[in-house]
Amino acid sequence: MSRWKKLLACTFIATYLGFLSWGIVGHALKVGICGNTISYFVVWDMFCGWNAWDNRTHIIAEGTNGEFYDVREPWGEFHPFGHVARIHYDDGKQLLPRHINNILKRTEHKDIAQVYVVEEVWPKQYNLPPKLFDHYFGRAPDKLSYFHLQTVCRDDGTLLRGYPNWYTQQTLNSIADNPRLQQQTKQATSFYNTLFTPSSSNSGDAMSYSNNSGLVTN
Repeated sequence: MSRWKKLLACTFIATYLGFLSWGIVGHALKVGICGNTISYFVVWDMFCGWNAWDNRTHIIAEGTNGEFYDVREPWGEFHPFGHVARIHYDDGKQLLPRHINNILKRTEHKDIAQVYVVEEVWPKQYNLPPKLFDHYFGRAPDKLSYFHLQTVCRDDGTLLRGYPNWYTQQTLNSIADNPRLQQQTKQATSFYNTLFTPSSSNSGDAMSYSNNSGLVTN
């Protein structure tokens, strides 16, 4: 192998290992992983967030006169990819306050008392065409959606009450309905330690989520 070929090979290996190291360190420290698309080439779990459930976000405004409004852009939704509107890509609901404020400021309606953000979730298998669904499952699609209240806001998008998303709520429900897990959580020593103490402790702070949201969605 000539000198130039060795130099190019060493340069390529060093560049590759450098980018890989930068990606690992950045991912571990949560630095620069969402600011640009280059990070997708150096992280190893770019599809780790995929799941078997599809979801949509519904925004419902309650007027002071008791009427309800579907909060949607009257000028038309923006579809960046396919037929799904941009607001449904905001899985963390970080842009919803600006989205709500932008629509309600530019539309005519009665005074708004509260705005409800409802999450609709269903298995992705029901997104298949009817013929393809029947071919794989041998039956007609009987789609069933689960509706879950996630946040309650003011008319300017300011958060009033927040609740866990549907996935987290199911995890909490499975723990709350399991006596064995309840007993184990009472015996746990700390957040960082999974060992159990011989004596159970009945004292300590408890985290609870309100089920009385003012809007029945199930």
